[in-house]
Amino acid sequence: MDAQRESGSDGADRMRGGRNTAAAAADTASDAPSGTPAVAVVVPAHNEASRIALTVLAARRLPGVDLVVVVDAGSTDSTARVAEESGAEVVRLGAKVGRTAALLRGIRLVADADPAGADPRHLLLLDADLQQSAAEAVRLLEPVLAGTADLVLAGAEPEAARTARGAARAARRGIARATGFATTRPLAAELCLTRAAFTAAEPLSEGSGAGPGLIIDLLRQGFRVLEVPVPWDHRASRRGLRARLREAARRREVRRALASR
Repeated sequence: MDAQRESGSDGADRMRGGRNTAAAAADTASDAPSGTPAVAVVVPAHNEASRIALTVLAARRLPGVDLVVVVDAGSTDSTARVAEESGAEVVRLGAKVGRTAALLRGIRLVADADPAGADPRHLLLLDADLQQSAAEAVRLLEPVLAGTADLVLAGAEPEAARTARGAARAARRGIARATGFATTRPLAAELCLTRAAFTAAEPLSEGSGAGPGLIIDLLRQGFRVLEVPVPWDHRASRRGLRARLREAARRREVRRALASR
Protein backbone atom coordinates (compact mmCIF):
# COMPACT_ATOMS: atom_id res chain seq x y z
CA MET A 1 0.00 0.00 0.00
CA ASP A 2 1.09 3.58 -0.56
CA ALA A 3 0.20 4.55 2.99
CA GLN A 4 -0.92 3.00 6.23
CA ARG A 5 -2.15 4.11 9.64
CA GLU A 6 -1.07 2.83 12.99
CA SER A 7 -1.83 3.80 16.56
CA GLY A 8 0.70 5.55 18.74
CA SER A 9 1.02 5.22 22.49
CA ASP A 10 -1.92 7.57 23.00
CA GLY A 11 -4.21 5.47 20.77
CA ALA A 12 -4.45 8.15 18.08
CA ASP A 13 -4.09 7.25 14.41
CA ARG A 14 -1.06 8.40 12.48
CA MET A 15 -0.22 8.09 8.81
CA ARG A 16 3.07 6.93 7.38
CA GLY A 17 4.30 5.92 3.95
CA GLY A 18 4.54 7.58 0.53
CA ARG A 19 1.52 9.24 -1.08
CA ASN A 20 -1.34 9.73 1.33
CA THR A 21 -4.54 7.68 1.27
CA ALA A 22 -6.64 10.48 -0.20
CA ALA A 23 -4.38 10.85 -3.22
CA ALA A 24 -4.21 7.12 -3.87
CA ALA A 25 -7.98 6.75 -3.59
CA ALA A 26 -8.57 9.74 -5.84
CA ASP A 27 -6.56 8.04 -8.58
CA THR A 28 -8.81 4.98 -8.37
CA ALA A 29 -12.01 7.02 -8.12
CA SER A 30 -11.24 8.64 -11.47
CA ASP A 31 -12.13 5.32 -13.08
CA ALA A 32 -15.71 5.44 -11.76
CA PRO A 33 -18.54 6.51 -14.11
CA SER A 34 -18.90 10.28 -14.22
CA GLY A 35 -21.61 11.62 -11.91
CA THR A 36 -21.90 8.39 -9.89
CA PRO A 37 -20.51 8.48 -6.35
CA ALA A 38 -18.00 5.74 -5.67
CA VAL A 39 -18.40 3.32 -2.78
CA ALA A 40 -16.14 2.81 0.23
CA VAL A 41 -16.30 -0.43 2.19
CA VAL A 42 -15.56 -0.23 5.92
CA VAL A 43 -14.74 -3.45 7.78
CA PRO A 44 -14.08 -3.55 11.54
CA ALA A 45 -11.85 -6.50 12.41
CA HIS A 46 -10.36 -8.18 15.47
CA ASN A 47 -8.22 -11.30 15.12
CA GLU A 48 -9.60 -12.20 11.68
CA ALA A 49 -6.33 -13.12 9.95
CA SER A 50 -7.76 -16.40 8.64
CA ARG A 51 -10.77 -14.76 6.98
CA ILE A 52 -10.00 -11.11 6.23
CA ALA A 53 -8.13 -11.69 2.95
CA LEU A 54 -11.06 -13.29 1.15
CA THR A 55 -13.44 -10.69 2.59
CA VAL A 56 -11.30 -7.81 1.31
CA LEU A 57 -10.77 -9.38 -2.12
CA ALA A 58 -14.50 -9.99 -2.57
CA ALA A 59 -15.32 -6.46 -1.41
CA ARG A 60 -12.85 -4.90 -3.83
CA ARG A 61 -14.62 -6.58 -6.76
CA LEU A 62 -18.04 -5.14 -5.91
CA PRO A 63 -19.46 -2.60 -8.40
CA GLY A 64 -18.54 1.00 -7.65
CA VAL A 65 -16.09 0.13 -4.87
CA ASP A 66 -12.81 2.03 -5.09
CA LEU A 67 -11.75 1.94 -1.43
CA VAL A 68 -11.78 -0.79 1.22
CA VAL A 69 -10.90 0.26 4.76
CA VAL A 70 -10.18 -2.32 7.45
CA VAL A 71 -10.15 -1.04 11.02
CA ASP A 72 -7.96 -3.38 13.02
CA ALA A 73 -9.21 -3.06 16.59
CA GLY A 74 -6.29 -4.27 18.65
CA SER A 75 -5.75 -7.63 16.95
CA THR A 76 -3.01 -9.87 18.34
CA ASP A 77 -2.65 -11.80 15.10
CA SER A 78 -1.69 -10.74 11.55
CA THR A 79 -5.10 -9.29 10.61
CA ALA A 80 -3.70 -5.84 9.70
CA ARG A 81 -0.84 -7.19 7.58
CA VAL A 82 -3.07 -9.65 5.72
CA ALA A 83 -5.67 -6.94 5.05
CA GLU A 84 -3.01 -4.61 3.62
CA GLU A 85 -1.56 -7.34 1.43
CA SER A 86 -5.09 -7.99 0.12
CA GLY A 87 -5.49 -4.37 -0.99
CA ALA A 88 -7.18 -2.64 1.95
CA GLU A 89 -6.25 0.60 3.63
CA VAL A 90 -5.77 -0.27 7.31
CA VAL A 91 -6.43 1.80 10.40
CA ARG A 92 -4.57 0.25 13.33
CA LEU A 93 -6.08 0.90 16.73
CA GLY A 94 -4.00 0.26 19.81
CA ALA A 95 -6.76 -1.54 21.70
CA LYS A 96 -9.94 -3.45 21.10
CA VAL A 97 -12.93 -1.13 20.76
CA GLY A 98 -16.62 -1.63 20.04
CA ARG A 99 -17.89 -2.05 16.50
CA THR A 100 -19.47 1.42 16.34
CA ALA A 101 -16.27 3.12 17.47
CA ALA A 102 -14.26 1.15 14.91
CA LEU A 103 -16.68 2.04 12.13
CA LEU A 104 -16.46 5.73 12.96
CA ARG A 105 -12.66 5.59 12.69
CA GLY A 106 -12.95 3.96 9.28
CA ILE A 107 -15.56 6.40 8.04
CA ARG A 108 -13.32 9.26 9.14
CA LEU A 109 -10.60 7.91 6.85
CA VAL A 110 -13.11 7.62 4.00
CA ALA A 111 -14.11 11.27 4.43
CA ASP A 112 -10.45 12.28 4.33
CA ALA A 113 -9.96 10.26 1.16
CA ASP A 114 -12.94 11.65 -0.78
CA PRO A 115 -11.62 13.35 -3.94
CA ALA A 116 -11.96 17.13 -3.93
CA GLY A 117 -14.99 18.27 -5.91
CA ALA A 118 -16.51 14.78 -6.18
CA ASP A 119 -19.66 13.53 -4.49
CA PRO A 120 -18.93 11.84 -1.14
CA ARG A 121 -18.60 8.09 -1.37
CA HIS A 122 -21.48 5.86 -0.39
CA LEU A 123 -20.72 3.63 2.60
CA LEU A 124 -20.92 -0.16 2.66
CA LEU A 125 -20.40 -1.65 6.11
CA LEU A 126 -19.42 -5.32 6.29
CA ASP A 127 -18.28 -7.90 8.82
CA ALA A 128 -14.74 -9.19 8.59
CA ASP A 129 -15.64 -12.90 8.58
CA LEU A 130 -17.78 -13.00 5.42
CA GLN A 131 -15.01 -14.29 3.13
CA GLN A 132 -16.29 -15.02 -0.41
CA SER A 133 -19.88 -14.33 0.64
CA ALA A 134 -18.99 -10.62 0.83
CA ALA A 135 -19.73 -10.70 -2.91
CA GLU A 136 -23.41 -10.97 -1.95
CA ALA A 137 -23.23 -7.36 -0.76
CA VAL A 138 -24.06 -6.39 -4.34
CA ARG A 139 -27.68 -6.83 -3.22
CA LEU A 140 -27.18 -3.96 -0.76
CA LEU A 141 -25.32 -1.79 -3.22
CA GLU A 142 -27.65 -1.93 -6.19
CA PRO A 143 -30.59 0.11 -4.75
CA VAL A 144 -28.23 2.78 -3.41
CA LEU A 145 -26.29 3.05 -6.67
CA ALA A 146 -29.58 3.21 -8.59
CA GLY A 147 -30.81 6.04 -6.36
CA THR A 148 -33.90 4.14 -5.17
CA ALA A 149 -32.89 3.80 -1.50
CA ASP A 150 -30.85 5.77 1.03
CA LEU A 151 -30.27 2.86 3.43
CA VAL A 152 -30.36 -0.83 2.55
CA LEU A 153 -30.30 -3.41 5.32
CA ALA A 154 -29.27 -7.04 5.04
CA GLY A 155 -32.31 -9.05 5.97
CA ALA A 156 -32.95 -12.73 6.64
CA GLU A 157 -35.56 -15.26 5.66
CA PRO A 158 -38.64 -15.18 7.96
CA GLU A 159 -37.74 -18.48 9.63
CA ALA A 160 -34.32 -17.15 10.64
CA ALA A 161 -35.93 -13.99 12.02
CA ARG A 162 -38.24 -16.03 14.24
CA THR A 163 -35.27 -17.66 15.96
CA ALA A 164 -33.53 -14.36 16.74
CA ARG A 165 -32.23 -13.69 20.24
CA GLY A 166 -33.69 -11.29 22.79
CA ALA A 167 -31.82 -8.15 21.72
CA ALA A 168 -32.87 -8.58 18.10
CA ARG A 169 -36.49 -9.25 19.08
CA ALA A 170 -36.55 -6.14 21.26
CA ALA A 171 -35.05 -4.05 18.46
CA ARG A 172 -37.53 -5.37 15.90
CA ARG A 173 -40.50 -4.56 18.14
CA GLY A 174 -39.13 -1.12 19.00
CA ILE A 175 -38.54 -0.17 15.37
CA ALA A 176 -42.04 -1.33 14.41
CA ARG A 177 -43.64 0.67 17.24
CA ALA A 178 -41.68 3.80 16.43
CA THR A 179 -42.00 3.76 12.63
CA GLY A 180 -44.18 0.89 11.41
CA PHE A 181 -41.18 -0.52 9.53
CA ALA A 182 -40.79 -4.32 9.67
CA THR A 183 -37.23 -5.65 9.68
CA THR A 184 -36.01 -9.21 10.05
CA ARG A 185 -32.45 -8.37 11.18
CA PRO A 186 -32.50 -5.05 13.04
CA LEU A 187 -29.02 -5.63 14.46
CA ALA A 188 -27.43 -6.65 11.17
CA ALA A 189 -23.86 -5.43 10.91
CA GLU A 190 -24.01 -5.28 7.11
CA LEU A 191 -25.69 -2.33 5.42
CA CYS A 192 -25.22 0.24 2.68
CA LEU A 193 -26.16 3.91 2.90
CA THR A 194 -25.53 7.24 1.27
CA ARG A 195 -23.24 9.72 2.98
CA ALA A 196 -26.18 12.10 3.35
CA ALA A 197 -28.07 9.45 5.29
CA PHE A 198 -25.10 8.71 7.52
CA THR A 199 -24.61 12.41 8.28
CA ALA A 200 -28.31 12.84 9.08
CA ALA A 201 -28.16 9.97 11.61
CA GLU A 202 -25.17 11.28 13.58
CA PRO A 203 -24.38 10.92 16.41
CA LEU A 204 -24.97 7.18 16.46
CA SER A 205 -26.17 5.34 19.55
CA GLU A 206 -23.67 3.18 21.38
CA GLY A 207 -23.03 -0.48 20.70
CA SER A 208 -25.91 -2.61 19.49
CA GLY A 209 -28.25 0.35 19.75
CA ALA A 210 -26.59 2.00 16.74
CA GLY A 211 -28.51 -0.01 14.13
CA PRO A 212 -32.03 0.42 15.54
CA GLY A 213 -31.34 4.09 16.25
CA LEU A 214 -30.09 4.63 12.70
CA ILE A 215 -33.17 3.00 11.19
CA ILE A 216 -35.62 4.95 13.33
CA ASP A 217 -33.89 8.30 12.88
CA LEU A 218 -33.65 8.00 9.10
CA LEU A 219 -37.23 6.83 8.66
CA ARG A 220 -38.49 9.72 10.77
CA GLN A 221 -36.53 12.15 8.60
CA GLY A 222 -38.06 10.77 5.41
CA PHE A 223 -35.11 8.75 4.11
CA ARG A 224 -35.89 5.68 2.03
CA VAL A 225 -35.07 2.48 3.92
CA LEU A 226 -35.14 -0.95 2.31
CA GLU A 227 -34.34 -4.45 3.54
CA VAL A 228 -33.24 -7.26 1.23
CA PRO A 229 -32.40 -10.86 2.20
CA VAL A 230 -28.72 -11.71 1.85
CA PRO A 231 -27.24 -15.23 2.27
CA TRP A 232 -24.05 -14.56 4.24
CA ASP A 233 -21.51 -17.19 5.26
CA HIS A 234 -20.72 -16.10 8.83
CA ARG A 235 -18.64 -17.95 11.38
CA ALA A 236 -20.85 -19.98 13.73
CA SER A 237 -22.11 -17.98 16.72
CA ARG A 238 -20.30 -18.47 19.99
CA ARG A 239 -22.07 -20.08 22.94
CA GLY A 240 -21.47 -20.27 26.64
CA LEU A 241 -21.25 -17.80 29.51
CA ARG A 242 -19.41 -15.07 27.60
CA ALA A 243 -21.99 -15.22 24.81
CA ARG A 244 -24.83 -14.90 27.33
CA LEU A 245 -23.18 -11.93 28.98
CA ARG A 246 -22.66 -10.26 25.61
CA GLU A 247 -26.30 -10.84 24.71
CA ALA A 248 -27.39 -9.22 27.97
CA ALA A 249 -25.21 -6.21 27.17
CA ARG A 250 -26.72 -6.03 23.67
CA ARG A 251 -30.22 -5.94 25.14
CA ARG A 252 -29.26 -3.06 27.43
CA GLU A 253 -27.75 -1.11 24.54
CA VAL A 254 -30.84 -1.65 22.39
CA ARG A 255 -33.19 -0.62 25.19
CA ARG A 256 -31.24 2.61 25.78
CA ALA A 257 -31.38 3.50 22.11
CA LEU A 258 -35.11 2.80 21.90
CA ALA A 259 -35.89 4.64 25.14
CA SER A 260 -34.16 7.78 23.88
CA ARG A 261 -36.49 7.78 20.86
